[in-house]
Amino acid sequence: DEALPPAAAATPPAGEATDAGSAPEDPAAGASPSSPEARVGDAASGSASVTGTTPSRHGGEPSLVQLFEFKCDFTEGRNVSSMAWNKVNKDVLAVGYGEFNFKGQESGGMVLFWSLRNPEYPERVIQVPSGVTALDFSMRAPHLLAVGTYDGGVAIYNLRKDTDVSTPVLDSSSLPGKHMDPVWQLKWVDKGPERGEVLVSISTDGRVAEWSMKKGLSCTTLMVLKRVGATDGIISRQASGLTFDFSTVDSSMYFAGTEDGSIHRCSCSYNEQFLDTYSGHTGPVYRIRSSPFWSSAFLSCSADWTVKLWNTMEQEERLEFHSVDLTDVVHDVAWSPTSSTIFGSVAGDGRLEIWDLSQSLLDPAIRIYPEEPRADPASDREPTHHPAQTSVLFSDNSPVVAVGSSTGSARIYRIAGLDVRPALGTEAQIERLRSAMYQ
Repeated sequence: DEALPPAAAATPPAGEATDAGSAPEDPAAGASPSSPEARVGDAASGSASVTGTTPSRHGGEPSLVQLFEFKCDFTEGRNVSSMAWNKVNKDVLAVGYGEFNFKGQESGGMVLFWSLRNPEYPERVIQVPSGVTALDFSMRAPHLLAVGTYDGGVAIYNLRKDTDVSTPVLDSSSLPGKHMDPVWQLKWVDKGPERGEVLVSISTDGRVAEWSMKKGLSCTTLMVLKRVGATDGIISRQASGLTFDFSTVDSSMYFAGTEDGSIHRCSCSYNEQFLDTYSGHTGPVYRIRSSPFWSSAFLSCSADWTVKLWNTMEQEERLEFHSVDLTDVVHDVAWSPTSSTIFGSVAGDGRLEIWDLSQSLLDPAIRIYPEEPRADPASDREPTHHPAQTSVLFSDNSPVVAVGSSTGSARIYRIAGLDVRPALGTEAQIERLRSAMYQ
C-alpha cells in the first residue's frame, strides 16, 4: 500500500499557494536530513526551553524545548480537536479543527497536514462542512484517513497524490446506520489476516459502531451503551459515548468511556452487556488510552479534573493524578510509546503536564503553559486565563510530543531530561510500570 506523500499540493483557502515537494521517504531508513530525528536535533539548538517540577535522574532538569508551532491565518481561533501521526511517513501530522459545542459549528471544520520538514505551511488542507471531532490514519493502508464530525458523519479520504483529496471516497451521510450525534472518536482496528482492518467509532448517540469497506461503507452496531442501574424510559437509559480504546492484545475487547463518568469493558461479541464497569470518575470521561506495553493497564481523563490509572482486573482505579492547583477539565491524555511509565495530559486551564511514574506519583516531571494568558474581550481586567490545551500526542520514532490548543496552534516539543527511551525489553517495561503502580 502507498503511504501519504508527505509533500503534495495543498488546497488552501482564500487563494493561498503552497509548494509541492518530494517523494515519500523509506520509513525503514535511518535519520536523513529531512527525517524527524534530524529535524528535532537541528531545531533544538536555538529554541527556548521550559523546565520541569521534579528533579531528573537522567541528566539535567526535565524540560520541553519548543521546536515548531504549526499555525497559519486560517487556523487562527479554531479549536484543535484531534491529531494523528501518519503510520508510515511519521513526520506527517494530521490535525483536525472543530469546536466541541454547537455554537461554533457554522464555520465548519478542517483537516490540515503538517510536516516536520516544512513547519511554515500545511502540505494539504481538507475543508469539511461540519466541525472535525476525530481522525485516525489506517495502519494497513496509510494513505487512508478516517474523519469523524460533529454532525455524526464518518468519512474516509484517500490521500494518494493522484487523487482528489478534497472529496471523501466513502462517507456515511446517506447510510441508514449513521450516527445521529457527534462522533467523538474513531480508530482503525486490525482484526487479523482473515478480517483485516475495520474502523470503529463512538458517539453521544449511545452507539459504538464498526465500519467495513468491503462493499462500499457499511455499519454494524457493536454496543448500545446504557447507564448503569437505569431502568426508566429509553432516553434516560441511554449513555452517551465519548471515547474508547481497544486492548493491545485482544482486538475483540475494548473500553468505552461515557458522559456519566463510567468506563465499560466490552466485547465485540456481545452488544447488549458489559463485561465490567469501572466507576471512579465523577464527570464525563474524555479519553481512554490502553498502555502500549502492559495490556492490563489503561489511563483515563475526565472533566472531574483528574487522570486515573486502572488495572483491568480491578473495578476501582489504582492511582489518581491531580495537581493541587488544577481546577479544570482534563481534555486529553496519552502514553509515551517508548517508555512505559511516561504519559502526558492537557487541561482546560492551559497546562501541559508530562508525568514519569518512575520518578513521582504525586507531581508531574514537567508542567508548562504553552500560551500566554489572553484577555477576555468583554472585560477590561488583566488577562489571567491561559488558552485551553485540547490534544496531546507523542511521536513513536523521536523524543517529541505534539500539543494542540483552542486557539488553532499545534506545537511540537522535544523532551529533555527524562528517560524517554530506556534500554529495556518489553517484559522489563511492563515490570517497570507494574512496580510504579504497586510500590
